[in-house]
Amino acid sequence: MDKKYKPEQTLIAIKPEAIQRQLIGEFISKLEKRGLKMVACKLLAPTKEQVGKHYPDDEAWYVSSGTKTWQNYKDKGIDPGMTPVELAKRTRQMLMDHLTDRPILMMVWEGAHAVALGRKTAGATNPLVADIGSIRGDYSTDSYEASDELARAIQSLVHASGTVDEAKEEIALWFKPEEILDYDLITETIFYQKEWGKVKRSDRSR
Repeated sequence: MDKKYKPEQTLIAIKPEAIQRQLIGEFISKLEKRGLKMVACKLLAPTKEQVGKHYPDDEAWYVSSGTKTWQNYKDKGIDPGMTPVELAKRTRQMLMDHLTDRPILMMVWEGAHAVALGRKTAGATNPLVADIGSIRGDYSTDSYEASDELARAIQSLVHASGTVDEAKEEIALWFKPEEILDYDLITETIFYQKEWGKVKRSDRSR
């Protein structure tokens, strides 16, 4: 197919809590219905080292992630008792504990605006405020408050890359280039080409 558009790729992972609830098929169906195409998929149990690379011990990550969590507390009038960086470091440790040695389904999805569509389909990280119709809005009742009380990672069900650059880094972490397939879907003709599906008329009806 002569593609006239530049597709993006994004990493979407179905987390252990969603696998335990047998929601894999539901989530894949949502992504397919958005018009995205799966080009790689593997079920694995990550090591602590792999999880640590995905959620890096990095000051920029701590500031970015922790600020969101800190602001969520402030919006609710709650004093978290920690700085954004301290919150992020705690979150990273909980994610390390939560994801290590548990089955997780790693996938690469492709399409126009794949990163934005993947994030929108996943919904807000805090399921309590995620839009109805999103994965987290429809399938999770968790919240930062509930997870903090139990000292565990929030059950956000899926991970979706946040930016195109982040997606490239995450995909390279979990997949070899030869594991990502390049193939055409019939539906791509409808999404990404102009001339399709017109009725063929005889000369007499023109």
